[in-house]
Amino acid sequence: MAKRRANGPPDTSGSFAASYLSYLLARASHIVASGFHARLKTWKLTIPEYRVLACLDGAEGLGVGDLAAMAIMAQPRMTKVLDRMARQGLIERRSDPRDRRRVLIHLTPAGRARAAPMLRAAKQHEARMLAPFDAEERATIMRALDLLIGQDEADRRS
Repeated sequence: MAKRRANGPPDTSGSFAASYLSYLLARASHIVASGFHARLKTWKLTIPEYRVLACLDGAEGLGVGDLAAMAIMAQPRMTKVLDRMARQGLIERRSDPRDRRRVLIHLTPAGRARAAPMLRAAKQHEARMLAPFDAEERATIMRALDLLIGQDEADRRS
């Protein structure tokens, strides 16, 4: 049985999970995301809606499949989220000028206005979470995550 740390979770340093990448990433993701996700309720926004706004911010339109992959959602669920957001006036669907059969998702001005304070708050939350690290360590963390994500994308293509 793991010893309990004073005012904290049990000491699991000897467990398999303590050195298993997938577990550590999931746990870190939960810790980082849960603090911010609680704030989304004050904006009356779901996590999937927030992800769509964040993914589309700065983008000149994304296909539904690409957006679903970026937002970590299955495409059928993404379609339902986009339908709801379109009814709210936050996004719009436009034909791809290079391929009229393809639809691109864009933020509306209302969507950009809705996203702006949340994205500022997200960056502030990120800064708080990364505060214990110096600039070089922060860059290393981000680079390592980019490499992991890139490896997954390369594996899916091959």
